[in-house]
Amino acid sequence: MEILQKNKSQSSLHEAIEQIKRAFSRPFDPDQQERLLLYFSLLHQWNKSINLTGIKEPELLVYKHLGDTLLFDRAIPPKASNLLDIGTGAGIPGLLLKILRPNLNVVLAEAVKKKCSFLRYVISVLDLSDIHIEEKRLEANKPPEHMPAPGFDVIVSQAAGSLKWLLNLSLPLLKQKGTIIAIKGPAVADELSELEENVKQLGLSVKVAKDRLPILDHTRMIIHIIKEEKSQPMKKNP
Repeated sequence: MEILQKNKSQSSLHEAIEQIKRAFSRPFDPDQQERLLLYFSLLHQWNKSINLTGIKEPELLVYKHLGDTLLFDRAIPPKASNLLDIGTGAGIPGLLLKILRPNLNVVLAEAVKKKCSFLRYVISVLDLSDIHIEEKRLEANKPPEHMPAPGFDVIVSQAAGSLKWLLNLSLPLLKQKGTIIAIKGPAVADELSELEENVKQLGLSVKVAKDRLPILDHTRMIIHIIKEEKSQPMKKNP
């Protein structure tokens, strides 16, 4: 990996990672620590010329994006072996989850070419394996090329669309007993209401947990949509 030059933003990123680590009581090994610092350094650098995220301050990049990713990490079943991140943008949370869970096979779906260029560069620099980029907008007739045979264990999305949209897109890609996980803000009641009829018809289960993003103290609603063994397939529109 590239050798990082010490500067003000590097120091800010390093301290922010340490703060998040303490807030979550989540240890990182030296390799993860180095990769996280390099990832956020590259994100901060590229974000000056390409709109990868609306957050510009180095510390806030870490507080928001690493913090939300660690909330996803806590929600993902420990035995999950493969994961799809829909609308990953700059690799959040999928690429960061790969750093946190090196044995996880990850597919990143992103339609914006410039963001995919960033993802490819970062994956190369961080020397990550078993992580694939799907440069396209996923649709019912355009599933991921790197989709595992039985479907994905976990499908995640960070603010890529509504829960109903996410369910319609994800369910055919999910294996039995697989889980869709989304993180939303506190005003998610209307989206959950839209799901009620689909959930009952398809035999799905939905779990909602309230949490808080440390340091920034933002409310987060962790949504689990679980595809039980009795779940019915989605009906295709005529």
